[in-house]
Amino acid sequence: MNMNIEVAGKSDIEELTAVEIESKRQSIPGYIDAVEIDYALRLHRWRTYFNKESPKSSKPERVILKAVIDSHIAGYIAGHLTNRYEMDAEIQSFYILINYQRNGIGKSLLMKFVEWLNGHQAKRLCVGIAKGNKYQAFYLKFGGKHLNEHWIYWDDLNVLQKILFTPR
Repeated sequence: MNMNIEVAGKSDIEELTAVEIESKRQSIPGYIDAVEIDYALRLHRWRTYFNKESPKSSKPERVILKAVIDSHIAGYIAGHLTNRYEMDAEIQSFYILINYQRNGIGKSLLMKFVEWLNGHQAKRLCVGIAKGNKYQAFYLKFGGKHLNEHWIYWDDLNVLQKILFTPR
């Protein structure tokens, strides 16, 4: 499997939306509702994200990194600088199609995102994730801690970076 990680642009909005919805349907069906899988709404949210209009707690600096396999987006991570929970950065959205999971794509995307954060002097990171969502284990595996039942955080990105970049 030949994968490239690239910065996504506005021309990727439709495919990012499709990946998000399909990933939710496949991976977390118990956590989705009609609003979360409404294509038009998700498309609108991506447009506002690219236009730096959302979320309200975010700063303008943001990046969307996509994992491309055979000219298609297999997954992505979107994040930005923030003031939320006194953190420096937040993962806004992170999805990988189920057929590509458990192949190192998530780790590779997270590594590239951490490199981007280092370039923006971010020291602390958070991510919102539904209570009971099985994907909390991914963040906890890389040293994340529970801020509350809906948020995981790293109070020192150096710790996350060390875990990510140390061969196992």
